[in-house]
This record gives sequence, C-alpha cells and structure tokens, in this order.
Amino acid sequence: MSSISRRLGGGLLVTLLITVVLIGQGSVWLFDQALRRYLTTVLQSETDSLLAAITPGDQGFYLDSLRIDPDYQRPFSGRYFVIDSPDGRWRSRSLWDQRLPLESDPGLHDVLAPGPQGQELLVWSGNYQKGEQHFLISVAIDYQPLLASFDRARWLIWGLGGVVILFSLLLQQWLLRRALRPLGQARDELAEWHTGQRLVLNEAVPLEFRPLVEEINHLGRQVERIIKRSRSGLADFGHALKTPLAALDSQLQQQASQIGPDSLKAMQSQLLVMRQQLERALQKARLAPERQVGQRFDPAQDLPWLVQSLHSIHGDQLRLYLPEQYRGDWPFEREDMLELLGNLLDNACKWARTGVWLDWQLQGGELRLSVEDDGPGIAADERDKVLQRGTRLDEQVSGHGLGLAIVADLVEVYGGQMELDQSAHGGLAVRLRLPVQP
Repeated sequence: MSSISRRLGGGLLVTLLITVVLIGQGSVWLFDQALRRYLTTVLQSETDSLLAAITPGDQGFYLDSLRIDPDYQRPFSGRYFVIDSPDGRWRSRSLWDQRLPLESDPGLHDVLAPGPQGQELLVWSGNYQKGEQHFLISVAIDYQPLLASFDRARWLIWGLGGVVILFSLLLQQWLLRRALRPLGQARDELAEWHTGQRLVLNEAVPLEFRPLVEEINHLGRQVERIIKRSRSGLADFGHALKTPLAALDSQLQQQASQIGPDSLKAMQSQLLVMRQQLERALQKARLAPERQVGQRFDPAQDLPWLVQSLHSIHGDQLRLYLPEQYRGDWPFEREDMLELLGNLLDNACKWARTGVWLDWQLQGGELRLSVEDDGPGIAADERDKVLQRGTRLDEQVSGHGLGLAIVADLVEVYGGQMELDQSAHGGLAVRLRLPVQP
C-alpha cells in the first residue's frame, strides 16, 4: 500500500543524501583548489630564495648552502628542490638518494608527483635567467598531510550531514502528521456520521482540505435528499395502494354469497399476501442505518418504555428478564433498534409460557444480542428453511412470521448475522451479531 509519508520521506532522504555528498565533495575540492593557489605563491617565493642563493664564483655559479632554508638539509623533510643548469644539477639533501620526477613545463604541475616514503608532492617549476646563465628551478612540498586532513574534513561533513538528514526526516514526519491531522479528524467525523452522531463534517479545516470536506458535505446532502425522496415516494405508493386493497376486500365481503367459499378464501388469501408484502416494503423503506439521524439507542431510557408496551399487549403474567446492569448507548440508530427489539420480543412473548430472556454484549467490534423464550420453539429441520434467502418467514412458521422477516431485513442492511437455535429454557433462541463501525 502506497504511503504519502513514505514517499515524501524517501524523496527527502534521497535529496538530502545527494546534497550532503555534493557538499562534502565540493567543499573539500574548493578548499583544495584555494590551498593549491596559496601554496603556489609560497613555492614561487621559495624559488626566488633559491635563485638568490645561486652565487657566481671564480669557477662559475655555485649554490650557497648558508642561504638555503634548513628544511632542505633534513632528509625527507617534505620540502625539496632541484636546480638544473647547463653546468650541472643541484639537489636538496632532503631528497637523500631519491629522485624528484620533473616536467619541463613551467608553473604548477596539475598532478601530484610521487615522493620519497610514499609522499605526494605538489611541484612548481620556473625558468630563470641570472647573468648569462639559464636555470630551471623546481620546488616541491609534501601534500600528503593536507590530503589526510581533507579526508577527515570530508567524513566530518558527511557525519554532520547524516545528523542533519535524521533531524530533517523526523521534523518532516512531525510536520506531516500535524498537517494531515485534519484528515484524521475528518475520518473520525465520517465514522460519527455513519453511526448517526453527526449530520455534516466540520468545514473549519485548512484551505487545501476545504474543497474535499465541502464536496463530501454536498454529496451527503444530495444522498440524503435522494433517500428521503425515495422513501417518501415508496410510502406514498404504499399508502395509495392501501385504499384499493381495502376496497377490494370490502367488495369481496359484499359478494361472498355469489363467489363461493373456495374462491373467496383464495382471493382473500392473495389480498392478505399483497397487504403483507406492501407492509414489508414500507418497513424496509424505513430501515436505513446510513440516514442522517443523530439519536442513538439508549437501553436505560428506551427499554423501559418498550417493556411497558409489551406488558400492555401480552399481560403482566409474562415476565421479561433483562441484564441487571446496562449503561451506555448502542452505536446504532434508535428507531431501528426499537423496531428490531420490538419484533423480536413481541414474537417471543406470543409463544412464551412464562418468560422471555433478553441479553446483549458489546465486544470485539460487534453487538451480540440474544432473545430466548420458553415456548414450543421451531423444529431444527425448519430453521434452515426459515433463514433461506427469498423465503417468506410468515409462510414457514405461524407466529414467527413478518416480525422475524423485518428483523432479518434490518440485520442484512447492517451487514450482520442472524441464527435460530434451541433455547436453554426450552423455546426458540434468536441470536444476532451486528458489526459496530469504528
């Protein structure tokens, strides 16, 4: 999976590595060139001193050792000279028995010449005229210590650059997380929107993210309008069909003597199926967990009212057993949960002998709910038929019909699971698992 943070971090790392390497190499190269230019003037001064030490005598020119720097007398001191003339060659004692590789071209030699004991020599040569005599003076200095210093400086620059790279990457990641924090806030708000705790996203975001948030809010409002129009249109269509169905039922009752009992029963059965399908369609139109409603189901407030309604329908002799302690709301819409629990408990109360048991747990990112009764239950070989897709539950088992169908529709909308089992109390156990959105 691609990551913006990794891409930006990788790009910054490559850029900084190239920059640090170039800075390390470039700074050392620039300093080396500057130092060579400075040493060129020093070596020119040395040739001038050596030229002054060449003294004319009775037998020609000779080199006055008293006017030569003592460093040229110490073996392998790192400072050397060679003077060529038509009468011969003078070499510094510092060369000892080594030879100095020379070039005939005057000026600073571009390539360091190999010197005694592994030294690297920076050589400068010049042509001079003294009297009528021509001299070629070459002066060299050991450049090896400076090269070692350059290497240490280069590694020091690279080490400091590595520290700067590490600090820059950490700073970039911190700034990136801070800059992308509004996206995390928008994600949390979308989760609240999905569970019905919020109607719109907060548009107080940075300028770069505002078009995205505004577009999401616009899309949400548009989807909400489409859902409302669809739900209203289906409701209007259903209510419009109720009147003709009622009229047909009334006409059948009036002409019962003319139609015959078998035909009347068949026609009434078909009208009942049509009415049930119509009620089920209207019910499914209302089941929409993604609709923008902010009220969530709170067992502490909503269950007492539901229990009281069931007692008024089925009588107080039937007991409803609830968990001893239940606090906190469910992350689902209140109307959907009232519909779900109402149908489950109503079906259980119809067939229970003495009591109905309700229990739930919120764990593992899902709501686990069970409703059990001590009634006759449903045979094991018929439970699979009841849960088959496309089978109308009201035609399978009397009493556990349209209510369980509505529950099954709602569970499917929420992406959950529903199973029927044998209750420990002898009746039917309905167990649901509804995933909780993070």
